[in-house]
Amino acid sequence: MISRRIAAVTRTAARRSTKDRIVDSAITLFNESGISAVTTNHVAEHAGISPGNLYYHYANKEEIIRDAFERVNAEADAIWGVGESTTATAPASGTSPRADVGAFHRMLVGNLGLFARYAFFARELPALLRADPLLRARYVEVAQRRTAQLEELLAPFIAAGLLRDLDDAEDLHALVETAWVLGLFCIPYAETLDASTTTRSARAKAERLHQAIERGALLVLHLLRPHLDPMAYAALVVLVRTELHGSAP
Repeated sequence: MISRRIAAVTRTAARRSTKDRIVDSAITLFNESGISAVTTNHVAEHAGISPGNLYYHYANKEEIIRDAFERVNAEADAIWGVGESTTATAPASGTSPRADVGAFHRMLVGNLGLFARYAFFARELPALLRADPLLRARYVEVAQRRTAQLEELLAPFIAAGLLRDLDDAEDLHALVETAWVLGLFCIPYAETLDASTTTRSARAKAERLHQAIERGALLVLHLLRPHLDPMAYAALVVLVRTELHGSAP
């Protein structure tokens, strides 16, 4: 009985490991070449498995993309602290949540880094969502949850007077939605301005991607600047620049 259980666990672990390799390979190839240029045979070859083995786990490329999206969402949950308070410390009973500049900084930089690791999603998101209703439904659900989380994160800044001139919930939602779009698409936007992307070395491309992340973070902060307390804005800029410069390739 025990040996059968061990064998079953081993098979499950091996199956999960193979699926992870398939998704890893797909993400690498999608980022490098674009989704339309990559076939399941390419993914299988990169993962070091046979096409038949790939089809044992995934019926088509769309299923791989859906699992890649779930990976993005799982990593985002860690960044956003799902299951925890969105502020650094939970407020005492009967008190308001505390405005946390560090939490906002971690969310901003972490999200942009996530978009960079899965750059193909931002580059091809509209086409992907048009082609796959299941992925579209899941994306809409996640995007709505993330924007609600960002509103929750920023609400204490308004209460503390650090975020100003937002007259009602609609103003806050519009600001958050604009920040979400700006962050999500800052990398493909930067790539449209770089005519030499296809001829750059791998290191040069990594440096360019890092520059796009920094630019996206600063653009989001610039969007918030008219509303932010000057000291809070300056602190966020310093935090973002320090972290991104420390992680430069």
